[in-house]
Amino acid sequence: MDEAEYCDRVSIMKEGKIEALDTPGNLKLNYGAKSMDDLFYKLAKSNK
Repeated sequence: MDEAEYCDRVSIMKEGKIEALDTPGNLKLNYGAKSMDDLFYKLAKSNK
């Protein structure tokens, strides 16, 4: 996920559906994550 920090837009899928799509900075801000790894784990553990 380190490389995702340098992307213009990131999409994270869970169970075949897009859970998150935005810039790395906005995604971290919106999900209260400190890093892209943190964001990934938050989304992976969520029950959405």
